[in-house]
This record gives sequence, C-alpha cells and structure tokens, in this order.
Amino acid sequence: MSAPKLYASHVPLAPLSRLFLGIGSAVTAITDPRRGDMVAAMGETTAIGPVLENIRKRMDSDIVGKRLLEEKPRISNETIDRKWLADLPEGTLGKHYSNFLDRLNTSPDARPAVKYINDLDHLYVMQRYRETHDFTHIALEQKTNMLGEVTVKYFEGIQYGLPMCVSGGIFGGARLLRKHRQELIDKYLPWVVEQASNARFFMAFDWENHFEKQLSEVQKELNVVPLKL
Repeated sequence: MSAPKLYASHVPLAPLSRLFLGIGSAVTAITDPRRGDMVAAMGETTAIGPVLENIRKRMDSDIVGKRLLEEKPRISNETIDRKWLADLPEGTLGKHYSNFLDRLNTSPDARPAVKYINDLDHLYVMQRYRETHDFTHIALEQKTNMLGEVTVKYFEGIQYGLPMCVSGGIFGGARLLRKHRQELIDKYLPWVVEQASNARFFMAFDWENHFEKQLSEVQKELNVVPLKL
C-alpha cells in the first residue's frame, strides 16, 4: 500500500525508490544540466530532512524569515505582475528580474513543482529555494552561463548546505573549460566564499517586497559586494 499524498503534486516514495531516483537523477543532471526535471528531482531526493530542517530553523530565527514561513508567499505568474515589473525604473530589483526573465525567455512558473518532499514543514523551504534561485543570480550579478551557475551553486551550497548545490558547484566546476576553471579558482571562489559567509541568509529575505528598490540598495541590505573583475 502506497503512502498517502500530502499535497497536490506529491509523489510518495519508498526509501529504496528515493535512493534509486536520487542516483539516477544525479547522474543525468551532472552529465546534462539542461535537464531541469532531473536537476529538480536530484535536488529533492538528496535534500535530507536535517538539511531542510536547518534551513527552516534559520528562517524561523529571522523576523522576515519567520513571516515567510507563516504566510508562505509564492513567486509565480499569479502573484507577480510582469507588466508592472517591466515598467519599473532601470536599476531596480524588479526591472533586473524582468530583464532576467525576458533574456532567458522564461517565467516564474517555469520551474517544476515540488514532488518528492515528504514533510509539509519542509515543502515550503524547497519551494521557496526554487522560486528565489533567480534572485541569487541577480543579487550576485552572476550570469546564467556555466561559470555563473557554478558560482551561484557554491554560494547556495555554503549558505544552505543543500547536497545538490554542493555537488553542482564541484562537478560543474570540473566541467568548465581550463580558462574558466582557473578564473573560478583564482577569482570567483575566494569572492563567493566571503560573500556567502558574510551575507544575510538569502532564504530569509522577502525579495518580492523590494522590487522598487535599486539593486545596489538591496545588495547593501544583503551585505553583498559584487565581484570586481
């Protein structure tokens, strides 16, 4: 008899099935990072309870993070006015986000729904991580190319401790061309370790309430200093 579904998109997995899916999705995600479904499956099946609980506790210990856990706001096409974002002044967080989505020809709803998290207290943590990943790119001023993605994964790995982020940084870095790999080692890694260690906990930040602020102002609130190349 299968376990009951806890939410609409939930796919209950037995421990052995979770292990096999975790291994299979990890292999596919590492060899073909474009497979968003496998990247998402890897992220959820490897996100063990203690890691997600640690993120939840860190959010709960922050005034804003606690409110996020209580209110559970979503970042989606239903909650975000794309036209309003596009009309915001240049340099604002919202305008940067609008340009980011347009440049990638994507939308807030493009990320897969959470399926494999078996604890309702952790469901929102994983969902919030997935919906705010783009803001980490924007705040760190990192592109969505391989070097930028690896840099962001290292930041998230240090701040959140999610196995997917840690392995994504390590294996993604190994796939970089020699020139970019050297740049990662010499410039990006020392910088991103410092930023992740000193910055405000990104998961406890209400990005959607800061769209009208200049990105530079948001970076100051987050205690983030962009990399100077």
